Amino acid sequence: MNNKKEANLISFKVLLTKDNKIVTELAQLPLKEVDNCFPVQDRVLIKALLRRANEKLKPIHRFLEREADAL
Repeated sequence: MNNKKEANLISFKVLLTKDNKIVTELAQLPLKEVDNCFPVQDRVLIKALLRRANEKLKPIHRFLEREADAL
């Protein structure tokens, strides 16, 4: 990993655009990149956390996208 003190592993945002549209954003470090960024002893934990967070956030992301489209 580079010399940064922080790195975004997974994030979820609800944004208001300039033209007053509400959009959601779900971003995460790709699982295949974990091996390039973390020491061997941390990889299993990081991958598990990313998978679990994605399982919980993806449905919320989709739900809010549908709601924003419907309204």
